[in-house]
Amino acid sequence: MKKYFKRFAESDIGEGFAYVEVIDSWVSRQVEIYGDQYRWADKNNTEWLADQPLSELGLKPEDEILKEEFESVWMEAKKKCL
Repeated sequence: MKKYFKRFAESDIGEGFAYVEVIDSWVSRQVEIYGDQYRWADKNNTEWLADQPLSELGLKPEDEILKEEFESVWMEAKKKCL
């Protein structure tokens, strides 16, 4: 079953948000947004993909979002990172 989450994130480029799609307790797609900078990852582009299981990511039930919100952010990230 797929689940989608959004949470606050910090990185070397600042503060922002991370969006993740989780399948069977593992992140399958991920987008990070820091101001106007986007990073995305999937099974073929793993540089920014979380490598921990869902249980270790510190996500809470209130971090869960709708699939539509994730897909919108995913499409925007793919456009900006071409």
